[in-house]
Amino acid sequence: MENNPLGQKTVYNPHYDSSLIFPIPRSVNRLKNNIDCSLFSGYDIWNGYEMSWLSKSGKPEVRRIQIVYPASSEFMVESKSLKLYLGSFIMTVMDDEKRVIDTITGDLSKALKTEVSVKLFKCDDKCEFTVLPQSLCIDDLPCDCNVYNPDAGLLKVTQGITEEICHSHLLKTNCPITGQPDWASVQIGYKGDFSLDKTSLLRYLVSYREHGDYHEACCEQIFKAIYDVLIPEYLWVKCFFTRRGGIDINPCRFFGISPDRDFSTHLWRQ
Repeated sequence: MENNPLGQKTVYNPHYDSSLIFPIPRSVNRLKNNIDCSLFSGYDIWNGYEMSWLSKSGKPEVRRIQIVYPASSEFMVESKSLKLYLGSFIMTVMDDEKRVIDTITGDLSKALKTEVSVKLFKCDDKCEFTVLPQSLCIDDLPCDCNVYNPDAGLLKVTQGITEEICHSHLLKTNCPITGQPDWASVQIGYKGDFSLDKTSLLRYLVSYREHGDYHEACCEQIFKAIYDVLIPEYLWVKCFFTRRGGIDINPCRFFGISPDRDFSTHLWRQ
């Protein structure tokens, strides 16, 4: 990880350079957090808002980009390296939009050793903010919080067959390299013989407030902690991190249910 560009002084190269992509083995954080990846399926959604290149006439083209790849991939992409890589198109002439999509798809698929989906959207394309549907917000529950590093022991359950969806906007973590704050909303859906005590869930999510780790690792750690106390029929956890460096990251993990293919959820705070 010595070559990780995050936290290092950077000279931006506005000319195409695929070597800027820095893959991180998922196994490192999963081993550290005792995560068994065979437990879940899922994907990571990356939305970028600073994508631009030059047309053959030299006129800039500007797009929003969405990149999706599976949680089963051997590698995930480091966020600053992706920003640098996308930035390397700024002064690069591309034949057309298809060439841009094919280039990025090929480069990321090769670097991450997995299938990658890439889509581009024009700035005037419809992009509505989403209210998390059919979901109970737990943020207004009265609760005393004094634990600010992850503690799964905070989670409590009660017996009784339950199927529900809830969410919180109070998740905050830190970048493991720079210490910069990362803000997120998290949505949880499950069915099983037990019910999550909502106050305990809120305390647990707040306990990440001083925790430093990658977005994907935090999502999987939350998933595992909830799975361990519920032993559910199905469970899914979606984390919607706010944009930093022009990119928002949205890891989603599923157990006992097929992953949905709706990659359009976009909260106002993102």
